[in-house]
Amino acid sequence: MDTRCADPELQLDVDLMVLEYTLFQAVEVHLGVLSGGFEDDDGKMHGLQRVLAIFDSFIEIFNQSHPSHEQSPEFSFRLQILEFVVLLLCRCSSVIATDRPADDLSSMLGGYAKRDLRARRTWLASRERDCRKVGKMPATSWDLEQQIYTAWTGKSPNYASSASGHITGPLLLSLLPRFMAISARFMEATKQGPSDIWMDVACEFMLQASLEALQLRSQDGDAEGLPRLEDCFAWGYIDLDLDTSLHDDVHPAPYDDETAEIVNNLFRSPLEGGGPDAEHPDWTNLRIDTLHEFSIAADIVSSSAPPSSSQTRLLRLERLSHKHPFGEFQQRLVSLLQNLWTLSCRDEILGKPVLVEIGEGHVSSLGLERGSVDFEQFAARVGVDRGFLDEIEGDRILVRKAPDSIGTTLGLVREQSLNETYEHQRERERLRQARRTLNGGSPDVK
Repeated sequence: MDTRCADPELQLDVDLMVLEYTLFQAVEVHLGVLSGGFEDDDGKMHGLQRVLAIFDSFIEIFNQSHPSHEQSPEFSFRLQILEFVVLLLCRCSSVIATDRPADDLSSMLGGYAKRDLRARRTWLASRERDCRKVGKMPATSWDLEQQIYTAWTGKSPNYASSASGHITGPLLLSLLPRFMAISARFMEATKQGPSDIWMDVACEFMLQASLEALQLRSQDGDAEGLPRLEDCFAWGYIDLDLDTSLHDDVHPAPYDDETAEIVNNLFRSPLEGGGPDAEHPDWTNLRIDTLHEFSIAADIVSSSAPPSSSQTRLLRLERLSHKHPFGEFQQRLVSLLQNLWTLSCRDEILGKPVLVEIGEGHVSSLGLERGSVDFEQFAARVGVDRGFLDEIEGDRILVRKAPDSIGTTLGLVREQSLNETYEHQRERERLRQARRTLNGGSPDVK
């Protein structure tokens, strides 16, 4: 009888290895589908559902077994990426990539939208106080922004968009804060500031969120609760130390205070200084240039309608939708996420989960290579036998073939190998503890 067992003192570590592996593979597969040019394919979506179900089952077991464990920043970062790509795919597919009931999902997404909208309006209130605090009342950039926002208030045109009519997931405004949080965490880990490419994508993200919001406001009889133009552009550096007691009715951002500070610093100038001038000048300029895309003054020349009329706003929406196709933006966004993910997996940044490394034939943090005695002893010590290493290798090959091989075979192979390994480890531990109780002595250790 095989009496081998993982060291009980390493049980938490072993459980973490499996959990981190399933999370890593879930991100890899979802990014593979998005990077491969996503199309609404039921087969692929069901494959994604299976991968998510595996991860969900493991994290549920893990939380029950280790209720006091606090996940590492690396794990939380990867979980943020998984949530983001799942929500992005939810927008593209009629088959929602989750096992949540439709009503529960709708309620959850509605909660996201309300919370994110309140967070953006908190920022707007803080931004205005920042500008007024220094006494720059006339002709400030804030005042110029207000002129553009004001032109989009009132009754909107009845604009029929083929893109906005097929939204099945969260609004872009709800994805935007998650993109900012992921970016901020990555730049904090790499000790880098925002690149020009990142700023371009972030500003186009705001533009696309604005187009979607304005289109929805024109289609919905009751626009209350839907984002406004200013809500979508509510990103930049603000003074977090200013008193917000007058706005207690507005909830904070959809993440903790630490993340809010990191996101805020994402837009801070690398130069010394404080106040409203502390914002990164490149972001300030690119943001306002992007916002000017919604200025309808240029359209007055070709229209006899007043600047704030429905006809003029309709003309501007049509031009912007053709100028900035959503499909092209999504490709740029996914490409940026893929690069960010790849860089984050480097050893000098976050590295890869141990089981992923074992599948690749090494454990970089310990300097171990597959085939060495130390490597085999390490695998045995954490309860990973040769058969499981072969299964991991098979799973890794399947993932590389995504999205074409992300159907039933991928799900069944990984579900069997990981579930069987994980449950086998826990069953052996239970038997080990039972033998220890019966013998009244120390457990057998190989």
